[in-house]
Amino acid sequence: MRKSVLTFVKDLKSNKKLHALDEASTKQAIALRLLSLLGWDIFNVEEVYPDFLSESDTVSYALRIDGVSKLLMDVKRPGENPDGLHKQLVAFAVREGVDVAVHTDGLRWWFYLPAVSGALAQKRCHVCDLLEHKPEDVTSDLMAFLSRDKIVSGEYLEAAKAAYQRHKRKMAADVLPDAWNNVLVGPNQILVEILGDASEKICGCKAEPEMIEGFIRAHLEQWLLARDPGTAPMERTASNRHTRPSFPVLSDNSSEIKTKKPEFFADKSIRSFSFQGNTYPVKSWEDMLTTVCNCFAAVHPQDFEKVLWLYDDHKPIFSRYSDQLRIPEKIRKTNIYVETKLAPDEIVKAVGDLLTEFGYGHDDLVITTQ
Repeated sequence: MRKSVLTFVKDLKSNKKLHALDEASTKQAIALRLLSLLGWDIFNVEEVYPDFLSESDTVSYALRIDGVSKLLMDVKRPGENPDGLHKQLVAFAVREGVDVAVHTDGLRWWFYLPAVSGALAQKRCHVCDLLEHKPEDVTSDLMAFLSRDKIVSGEYLEAAKAAYQRHKRKMAADVLPDAWNNVLVGPNQILVEILGDASEKICGCKAEPEMIEGFIRAHLEQWLLARDPGTAPMERTASNRHTRPSFPVLSDNSSEIKTKKPEFFADKSIRSFSFQGNTYPVKSWEDMLTTVCNCFAAVHPQDFEKVLWLYDDHKPIFSRYSDQLRIPEKIRKTNIYVETKLAPDEIVKAVGDLLTEFGYGHDDLVITTQ
């Protein structure tokens, strides 16, 4: 069996016409032929059940043993983003109580364990790509997951679970740099406590939390890990953090939008500001700062804590400790305070840093002065 499946996979890999096959041709030339090589009687509809229907959904095939569906296989062209198709397939399998679901476009094979908890990506246990992977590896995978003997014995499910564990470990390894960065940017309270305890063991005096946060802040950029090879994480934020941003300003006397530096606002009064098309009347510059903070905290609750690393001339603008700030204002639904004793140009710069930190452009915010 292995030799014939390997030959078939190599033939597919070298076939330049596969991309042109429609759905019906893909079923006949690839899916059914492969199932035949894997020991299935493709003419027995009790084993290879075509157009398997449940409620209003249909999948191409249900592979069945003794009248029980063991695996659902859908053969469709997924387009640019197959996730929507995969969600439907996985939901179908969950309703039917089927252990494994697979979608193929003829060249790629996505395998899922529908009963696993989590999002779609967490249910995916393996992907075979005839063009990217070695024919020997593809052959082994297809035999492990789809051969009739493996499905009869239940080994296909064990193979899927083993692949799932490997996939989970890879996902965990892939997100470690982001996890590390999140611990630093938080800053993570456990890390603060660990450093405090370590300092006490060394010298007998426990460093205070604000001292530890300041220490981490001072070394943050050199400790952050790059998300992509050759690209420093938060590079744009770090490089622009100490620059003076420019803002669109809407003048009372003209509808023309002009670019101004923060220093322009030093002797100005504010009437309102607009952010992404929404206008917010405010009574003061401090009111604008707290309104922006409350808005960003609501929109970005998971990573809002990274504002703790925004500071001006080494003075924190945000802190978990109100006594670190001169006139603190608590940001809604957080345990973070913002400094409001700032000059207008300092507030404009702080708002600019917030925009940059959360990926917005400075032209997303328009200030109306009087």
